[in-house]
Amino acid sequence: MKLYHYVHCPFCVRVRMALGLLNIKYESVVLPYDDEKTPIDLMGKKMLPIMSFEDGFTSNESLIIIEKLDVSNLLDIEKVKEDSFKDFENLLNKIGGDVHSLCMPYWVWTPEFNDSSREYFTKKKEVKRGPFKNLIKEKDKFLASLSITLSEIEKDIDEFYKSESLTILDICLASHLWGMFIFPEFQFSDKIYDYLMRVKEKTNFDYHQDFWQ
Repeated sequence: MKLYHYVHCPFCVRVRMALGLLNIKYESVVLPYDDEKTPIDLMGKKMLPIMSFEDGFTSNESLIIIEKLDVSNLLDIEKVKEDSFKDFENLLNKIGGDVHSLCMPYWVWTPEFNDSSREYFTKKKEVKRGPFKNLIKEKDKFLASLSITLSEIEKDIDEFYKSESLTILDICLASHLWGMFIFPEFQFSDKIYDYLMRVKEKTNFDYHQDFWQ
């Protein structure tokens, strides 16, 4: 199996966490962000993650990929089909809006990017969110919003999110929060940090593993 992904992308992180939890071996291909040809050739559009399976099946939808991987349903994948998942997706979108606005100006300086892909990423994302320099200036607004959301999330975390065992909800939530580890001077609360470390341990997750080998 082969996974085409971006390191910073939470939807790609979802799949990597699931693969780690399930102890499935795969070939990791970190695509340059300015590589349009590969994903278009594979799926007809520039959207990652893309996983090609040994049986010839290929998908660029993270939840479909995870459902196919998790043959024993360890992650209780049926949760994504419940009506309550719509509210959970709204929560993820709220987190993603703040995290992306805070972290995009810093993600582009990680080992994932070179000069060409950094320029491409910056131009693309600034169309939607405005100049990165302005996002940095407005960081207090995004941090305040994220803080309120995290306080609400804490109420639903015991061992894991609304559960004593790790589920697909934890994979989705942790993958969206993980980007904040790169934001300067930000610290998760002890409860959120400990939760993320439990997810990390369960999924054998190593954020920049492709660049530390």
